[in-house]
Amino acid sequence: MVYGKASDRHTATGLGRLTVGRSDGCRRMRPRRPTRRRGVIAVQVMTVSTIMIGMAALVVDMGYLWNVRADLQRTADAAALAAAAMLGEGSSGPNLARAAAEEYVVHNDVVNDPVTVGVGDITLGRANLVGGQYEFSEVADSEFPDAVTVRVSATRELFFARYFGRNERTMTAEATALLVPRDIVIVADLSASHNDDSELGSYADTTINIWDVWAALPGGSDDAGSMWTPAGLAGLALDGEGFNSQSAGPAWGIFQESRWGDESFTDGYDPAADSGLIRLPRYGSGQSDWTGATVSGFLSNIQFSGGAQYSPEETAQILNTGHHSSYSRYRRQVAVALGLARWDSGKTGGAWESVPGASPGNGDDRIDSYEIEYIESFFGEPGSRWLDYINWAASSWSRMTSANSNFRYCFGPKTFTDYLLEQRWSNSKTPELADTPCQPMQAVKDSVELMVDVVSSFDNDDQLALDIYGYTMRHQVPLVSNPDLFDISTGSNGLTQMQAGHYDGWTNMGGGLSYGIETLSGTAARSASHKMIVLLTDGNANITPTGQYPSGSWADQQDILAAARQYVLDQAQIASDLGYRIFAVSVGAYADAGLMEEVAAIGGGEHLQATSNDIATYQAELEEIFMRLGGKRPVELIN
Repeated sequence: MVYGKASDRHTATGLGRLTVGRSDGCRRMRPRRPTRRRGVIAVQVMTVSTIMIGMAALVVDMGYLWNVRADLQRTADAAALAAAAMLGEGSSGPNLARAAAEEYVVHNDVVNDPVTVGVGDITLGRANLVGGQYEFSEVADSEFPDAVTVRVSATRELFFARYFGRNERTMTAEATALLVPRDIVIVADLSASHNDDSELGSYADTTINIWDVWAALPGGSDDAGSMWTPAGLAGLALDGEGFNSQSAGPAWGIFQESRWGDESFTDGYDPAADSGLIRLPRYGSGQSDWTGATVSGFLSNIQFSGGAQYSPEETAQILNTGHHSSYSRYRRQVAVALGLARWDSGKTGGAWESVPGASPGNGDDRIDSYEIEYIESFFGEPGSRWLDYINWAASSWSRMTSANSNFRYCFGPKTFTDYLLEQRWSNSKTPELADTPCQPMQAVKDSVELMVDVVSSFDNDDQLALDIYGYTMRHQVPLVSNPDLFDISTGSNGLTQMQAGHYDGWTNMGGGLSYGIETLSGTAARSASHKMIVLLTDGNANITPTGQYPSGSWADQQDILAAARQYVLDQAQIASDLGYRIFAVSVGAYADAGLMEEVAAIGGGEHLQATSNDIATYQAELEEIFMRLGGKRPVELIN
């Protein structure tokens, strides 16, 4: 049987080659001859292994060195930032900066091993912005350095590179940080409420200082040429009962001897029992001084020009409360009783007969408007202004009568000073108030002045501006960088020259913030500076974006107040979106601390409070706050 043809072939794979099979049709594989390539492969494996080991050494050592370098840089950065922050601590700043750098280096290990820094590795200097880049130059401690460079180095043993002759490597890192120049705008509330803590209406809530305000007004015994000097009184012949020798503040009419009375407002204080107040009610009801010895004695002894004195009949009619059916006549009668005006009655034997140039009245018992001559000036204005004071003191709607109804109808230095604070607070009416320590206005003035002094002492390119707000807003002092030009506190346009309600009286806090944003967005602001708003208030936002103030029904007033608050928060968000940081400062007994807390949170700053019910306490707190703000310098790495 034939199994196949000689032409048939089977292909075999493996070690043998194809060969012609046997005659029986079967084929077999012939083995290949052994090769010499095994030795070559061994050499190649050794070579590749050596390269791989070298590469592993390189990778491990380079990774280790990268970690060392990264830790060194983090240490240098931390030390430089900490040191730069200390440069804002005044004259002790340089020493504190070096100590901070050393401390941060010591406490920041480099790959689990400590490092140290030498004195020569900490350099203090100034960083000046040139062509958009900061250039660092070393300066002496006395030249107010505002930047610091820290260099740190570490030598570490290598793991695998030693097999190639490299046992160790020294790595160095350097960082420079500076106190970033600031553009600061103080947005100050100058609403009329900045007098509140001095007013009688606050005596139950805080330790008012109305005596200090009165004492600072022109008219004290040492005030030569005071506008309060009586124009028509020749002298007084008083027995001294009920009067004291205090010689401060304005003195007029029956109060020419500066009769102040009670100096404190402790629990149980009663205005009706205050010896410094004369109570002249319209109808003579209740406790009244119409029939007291003080007023009648004053009227009986007062002398006018030419030595004229009231006759007994004139004195009796001045004290006659039966003439008070007419409110206008009541006010004129009070003016005469207090010695603010002279009554030219026209009665036979009356004082008018001995007064040169006096025009006599009609001779009846009533005090008519054409029969009186004002003999006390009123801040250079017509003497009839005294009627406004009398009208206010006799009203039931003032803050002082809200605090204690017994203040009504009480006249004297206390209530007169309070009248100025409540009713004539603006600079256009009573500019003399700018020189008095009204609170919290005086605390604001003192603390801002302290902040300016702190900023000026650094001499490092900060810029300051002052914006103010009441109902309206004003860019009061533009951004200036020269410390000699910082007049936001003591300059001709500064806070020292201003007063509560300087221009107007409401609290447009949202508008004030909008002006602060305008200042920091203007051409005087610098792109590389840190933008900082110091928003200050003693009260509550009460003006909407459209200029509405609380009016109408109670519900309408609440809606307006809510819109005013939202206006403030919306402006805070705008500032935050622009990168402007807001420090919100609440001062005085009546500030809306809750709103200020929200503003600070939105603005990425802090809410700082000086809201004690004691003036001395919150004044000290406010000064500390503004000292901190003056030295609160942001720091930044510049390389």
